[in-house]
Amino acid sequence: MSDPNFEAHIKQLYEKLTVQKVDFYALFGLPRTATHKEIEAAYQKYAPYFSAPRIAGVTNPEIKKMGDFLVEKISRAHEILTDYAKKAEYEKRGFREFSAEKDVPDEEPEEIARALYKKGKTLHAQKQYPMAVKALAEAVRLDTKVPGYFLLLGLCQTPMPTMRREAETNLRKAAEMENWNAEPQVALGMLFYNERLYKRAESYFRKALELENNHALAKKKLAEIAPPEESLVDKLKDMLGKALPSVFGRK
Repeated sequence: MSDPNFEAHIKQLYEKLTVQKVDFYALFGLPRTATHKEIEAAYQKYAPYFSAPRIAGVTNPEIKKMGDFLVEKISRAHEILTDYAKKAEYEKRGFREFSAEKDVPDEEPEEIARALYKKGKTLHAQKQYPMAVKALAEAVRLDTKVPGYFLLLGLCQTPMPTMRREAETNLRKAAEMENWNAEPQVALGMLFYNERLYKRAESYFRKALELENNHALAKKKLAEIAPPEESLVDKLKDMLGKALPSVFGRK
């Protein structure tokens, strides 16, 4: 025997989608600012409740048809909202669904890439590096002409030990595309600094200071790993001071 409460929930959600035409965020009861984690949690709540086996137990053929529709839409909503390229396109279209056969259309890939880059910046600020890398890798795939995409992708890969080789490649690409910009040089310096490869880090910090002589981070890190050498006079004075402290200690 079918559960009348379950059937009522099917009808309510079906009406939201078909009559009220709510978007996929509202389908899961989420705001459009929901995080990846919140979307996953909502899906894990909805998917088992509106599952195919439960729908198969519905005896009313009309309600069963509505339920089958919901199973498909819940799966589709999860697919789109957890894929950054698809979600960017969905949002660009005013939170309307697009063709499943062609999730990332040929038209306006630069616009999609910009949306992915914006999402990547937010995720980078939140230190959600794996998700940021996923979004930015797709941005780079869609538009290879923007140095900032390669730079931010490299920055997001740097904290991930298994991706540091890829980080170096992307940071070098950004540096080649904008040879006047100190930021990729500093990012490369920090990559090697964190690996304790100080000689390699030093060369990039020096290059950054050639491009921007007052770059604060480059100056700070260079001072840590390559402090200025003392002059010969200072060294002699220090040595004599230690040997004859009474003489050099006089006022």
